[in-house]
Amino acid sequence: MSKPLAALVTMLWLLAATMHARASELNLQGYIKSYLVAQEGQSNSLFTLPSLTRSQNNIRLMLDIFNSNTIWQIHYEVSPLLSSRAGNPFSTNTQPTAPGYRLTDLDPLLKASGNKRSVLQNLDRFNVQFQFADGDLTVGRQAITFGSARMINPTDVFLPFNLGTLNTEYRIGVDSIRYQKAWGALGELDAGLVFGDNAQSRNSAAFIQIKQNFRGNDLKFSLIQFADQTLVGGGLEGALGNFGVWLEIASVSGPDDYTRGSVGVDYAFTANTFAMAEYHVSSAGTTETEQYLNHFESLAFKTGGVFLLGRHYIIASLSQTLSPLWQASVQTIQNLDDHSSFTSLSANYNVAEDIYLDFGIYLFQGKGIEVNDTLGQFLLGSEYGANANAIYTSIRLYF
Repeated sequence: MSKPLAALVTMLWLLAATMHARASELNLQGYIKSYLVAQEGQSNSLFTLPSLTRSQNNIRLMLDIFNSNTIWQIHYEVSPLLSSRAGNPFSTNTQPTAPGYRLTDLDPLLKASGNKRSVLQNLDRFNVQFQFADGDLTVGRQAITFGSARMINPTDVFLPFNLGTLNTEYRIGVDSIRYQKAWGALGELDAGLVFGDNAQSRNSAAFIQIKQNFRGNDLKFSLIQFADQTLVGGGLEGALGNFGVWLEIASVSGPDDYTRGSVGVDYAFTANTFAMAEYHVSSAGTTETEQYLNHFESLAFKTGGVFLLGRHYIIASLSQTLSPLWQASVQTIQNLDDHSSFTSLSANYNVAEDIYLDFGIYLFQGKGIEVNDTLGQFLLGSEYGANANAIYTSIRLYF
């Protein structure tokens, strides 16, 4: 065991032992996940990349300590990574978005052996919740989510998952002081501060979110100040006959003005067959493919939780329970501007209690990388066409 990891384990053990002396309950659980991803090679006039095989293991320990009026939560994850060719260990679809909105952090690269082997780490939760008669105050690293939509949440700026990420079971934690108070029978007031590197205003945020139920419909209002930007948004979730429906809109003003919206519907054809469809529009994107690479430097992409390059999208999914042990699903996202698409097919099998096998395919369609001979630069011909098709399998064990 490396010295940094040993020090962290020792620190967590001492904290747990100290708290356990006065704790009413202590709960330690976690998981081990092992992914094997095989990706096609790529070739164009600028470069040639051979096929890639990557193995990644995720080991997550989760400690919860319950006292009479306080709850401690600590999650730590370590991820050994082995690749058949050199590359950036953080640019993998088995990893969520790189952590941000953190006051300070452990070095995410725990160990590297050459360019093909590395070990990543993530202290993903480290918070204490104080429970009062009129609400809960949570201080430290925690998960914060916003939105009413099922697939793309316009009001969610705090590290949303890209649609291609495999390990999405736990949302990335951010450093925050947060107060949550019940409002009526089904409502909630949620407000807080989120701190970025050194708590500088340009990478920190403040938010307030109000939730309420009106005649069976869940309503949400959000106000977020981040990176000198102001987001005002709202959402609705309800039912229209036998269909579930939702709507979410966000308007962002400041140095980078844009508006995003998602509207969708879901329907259960049978007890075992469920479908969803969602339309997403975003003025933060562009209809000009030659501008795609420039958009990565905008505030919307760097701090606003935007990851789609275009403006108009259709996302659809269909899931089927094949048996009590087998489940399968297909999901596709279509960029209506450049006509590229990303389709994922997946299945999982419950081998035994707390043990699962996963299988999946990632398929991409669209124009690939194009070369500007005059400037000697490469451009993305479409959002998804430059990606390589891939297959994966994994095993998950929970304890």
